[in-house]
Amino acid sequence: MKHLYFIIIAIAVVGCGHTKQTPTNIVAKVYEYVLTKEDLQQSLPSIKSPADSLKIAQDYIKKWAQHKVLYRNAVVNLDNLDELDRLVNKYKEELYVSYYKNALVNKNLDTLVSEVEINDFYIKNQNSFRLNEVLLKFKYLHLDRKNRKTRVLKKMFESNAILDKQKILKGYLGYKDYYFKDSVWISLKDVYATKLDFPELTEQDLSIKNKTIIKSGINKSVYLIMIKEVLTKNETPPLEYVKPIVKKILLHKNKIKFFDQMEQILIDDAVKQKKYEVY
Repeated sequence: MKHLYFIIIAIAVVGCGHTKQTPTNIVAKVYEYVLTKEDLQQSLPSIKSPADSLKIAQDYIKKWAQHKVLYRNAVVNLDNLDELDRLVNKYKEELYVSYYKNALVNKNLDTLVSEVEINDFYIKNQNSFRLNEVLLKFKYLHLDRKNRKTRVLKKMFESNAILDKQKILKGYLGYKDYYFKDSVWISLKDVYATKLDFPELTEQDLSIKNKTIIKSGINKSVYLIMIKEVLTKNETPPLEYVKPIVKKILLHKNKIKFFDQMEQILIDDAVKQKKYEVY
């Protein structure tokens, strides 16, 4: 941004020349329209290279001038300015209302959808939810295949004791990576997408519960994997997994209801204050 400041100054100096005095905060002027340093600075991205910043600033000033010239000619030559002004004012009102509605929704977002509503909707519509992917609760420990402490790590990995988990996490016994959130449903597709060397789990692997599976990763490393639960395609997903979708559906429905109620309250209030009359 420091480079940009000096570039703005440079452009202003070059643009002004030596024949005409102009205010120090003006970068460019075309007819009655002016572009200030502040306007330019707010419109340009933060670029570290002075050369790039200069080019971007020059391009922006040129496009700004072209736009203002076109706008001025439109105002001078168009005949339907009243109609255009009406459309602009209408759009302005709609924009204000839209921003206001969004502000109200964001302010009341946590109260628009209750946990009771989410649970009721899920129970009534369970048959509408069907998995198209494999979900599982599992954990893994990723090791280098030459790790000499694999046996010790496997023993601690299989333990349910918090102390053993802490020993793995805090003691650092040469593991590469780990995932211990075995109480949370996760898509196997997401695991493959985020962990590119993760080994492919077969149907037989997925059928083995609460036992350590040792698999070789694509890069010949070792994965200790323990599967707690599995849900396959066409089964009903758990509420915790589809909850964001359910909440989105209910939020859309409740937003419409909320706006209807809000608009009625505002109209009623205007009537009480004798600010709304129909002639």
